[in-house]
Amino acid sequence: MQLLKRFVRLLLFFVQLLADLLLLYVCFALIGCFWPRNKDEIKQSSGIPLLIHGDGFHTELYLPVEDSLHIINWMDWFDDSTMRSKHSDRKLISFAWADEDWMTEVAQKRAHRVSTIAEIMLKPGNSSVMHIQWRDTVWPLKLPVTVKRFLSFDQYLELIDYIQSGFVTEKRKPVIQSYKGFYGYDYFYRSTFNYNLFTTCNQWTGNALHACGIRTALFSPFGWSIFYQLKK
Repeated sequence: MQLLKRFVRLLLFFVQLLADLLLLYVCFALIGCFWPRNKDEIKQSSGIPLLIHGDGFHTELYLPVEDSLHIINWMDWFDDSTMRSKHSDRKLISFAWADEDWMTEVAQKRAHRVSTIAEIMLKPGNSSVMHIQWRDTVWPLKLPVTVKRFLSFDQYLELIDYIQSGFVTEKRKPVIQSYKGFYGYDYFYRSTFNYNLFTTCNQWTGNALHACGIRTALFSPFGWSIFYQLKK
């Protein structure tokens, strides 16, 4: 009986601890969402177009496959014959980042495992993937939100550096993780970053915007926080 009481007290302690940590996370997230980075952003009226697209839950970035200043041709950078044969006429490329297990389960139309959710919430470093799409328009999400910005030459270079740093490369070529995405025109690539509760898919987007001088949230685990700052 005494052993059972100790077990119950220990269990209640851990439940209370998890509840307290969750409350701290929510408070930290709310403060970070309303705390801007690049508060004094000077919006460009022309330049290289960047579309920040999402549905309030997940966000992604759309860029021209080849920009007007010929800084980079993303098709050339990926240097993949499969991409060229299927998508050489596409005008836009979309970049997003996510947990590897989560995206694999979505792509395979499987229910998310409890272990996957637990790892995201509790494990400090989970493997991740870069998710790219070759498109001519943004993906028509159920509740789409799209904000457009124009990047200067220098801003685009900063964004390129940040995006490319997220790809594992061999011989300067991104390493493919899977040709089987969601739609038939999207692919997963191995990523250098680790996914966790504080470095989420939307935080990746926020960090990308911060890298090129665009206003964004200090901490953005939720997609809506990015658009809240962009519309300020």
